[in-house]
Amino acid sequence: MTNIKSIKVLNTPKSIKGAITIIMALVMLALALASTIYTAKSKFLDIRIASAEIRKNQAILSAETGLERAIAQLDVQPNFVPEPGYSTSIVDTIDSSIFDVTLTVMRYATAAVANTPLATFGNGTGNDRFILISSIGYSDDRTAVRTLEQKVWVHPLANGSPASAITVSGGMGIGGTFTVGASPNGGGLGVPLSVWSDEPVGVTGNGASCGLEEFDAGDCSTYSYSDKNNTGADIFDDTLVSAGGTFPNDVFDYTFGYPSSDYQAYKDQAEELVSNCAGLNAASVGLIWVTGDCTINGGTIVGSATTPVILVIEDSNLQLNGGSLIYGIVFSFTTPGGIGGGISMTGNSTIRGAFLSDHAIDISGGTFDTRYDQNVLDIIANGGSDAYSAVEPISGSWKDF
Repeated sequence: MTNIKSIKVLNTPKSIKGAITIIMALVMLALALASTIYTAKSKFLDIRIASAEIRKNQAILSAETGLERAIAQLDVQPNFVPEPGYSTSIVDTIDSSIFDVTLTVMRYATAAVANTPLATFGNGTGNDRFILISSIGYSDDRTAVRTLEQKVWVHPLANGSPASAITVSGGMGIGGTFTVGASPNGGGLGVPLSVWSDEPVGVTGNGASCGLEEFDAGDCSTYSYSDKNNTGADIFDDTLVSAGGTFPNDVFDYTFGYPSSDYQAYKDQAEELVSNCAGLNAASVGLIWVTGDCTINGGTIVGSATTPVILVIEDSNLQLNGGSLIYGIVFSFTTPGGIGGGISMTGNSTIRGAFLSDHAIDISGGTFDTRYDQNVLDIIANGGSDAYSAVEPISGSWKDF
């Protein structure tokens, strides 16, 4: 048996101990280096991802800026793209946003509302246009690209020209002195139309309706269509469309293309929103919405033959004093549940264009001079400038590529 006491424990040389220490240190260093390299690669990847995200967001922002730029262009120049199939481009840089925008007219429609699906719109020959805006946005270094699309509805603020010099829902009583220059083709080609209503029109005052040449020459009473002794066909007591006639169920919708129940959407398009008419003059233009009584002082001219107004008086009275003149469309409007308003005119005050009301009007005294003016109405109906047109995005048409 071996004696345990005779076994000797050999001592490890110091050189071997040192080698182990160095090896362990190298292993730890390698691990630390590998960790550092991994961390650096991860950080670099994070930087690349963040940089790519920044460039993507730059491209999106540029594309959105392009859409806004195109809509702004249409706001000030509605005929920037004039007809179906026509396309034009805008290439620009705004505050480092780089974009390339194409605007294409898809088609015309005679009547529409912006929140209706595009597929339901009918083709027409009016000035309502549906335009596809495609905006390509770029990052600062052009390595990121994003495309956005939006369809918009560009339309005049009037739904065509009124058929008659005076259109009144609920009937009309005309006393005092009146002179009406008829729409020469309001009832059809060669069929004049002076007053159009769904209820009887009572003519008791002195005056007459007549042709435009006679009106301008001051010969209305001599060559009249209608007067208190004779009501001609130019004063048309119609019935509502819903009752089988041709008079519009909603005069506001007929005039502006917006149901009266949705009048606020049209009101929001106003060039001016005022509580009275004290500030109106020859420089006034476009849609002016008045929420209180509107008095046009004697001798005041509102609008002009080339820059007429659309004057809407909400639940309030209109007073035109001697020698005053309004160029354009004048609409006396009753809000749903509202009280409407009246109209009175004195001493050679005149509306040149058309007068409309969605409620009964009674003119018991004073004067009432209205001359149908096709040229003035065409300027409004064509929507050829920003004062007479609106641009509205079509709901649900926005796309991101």
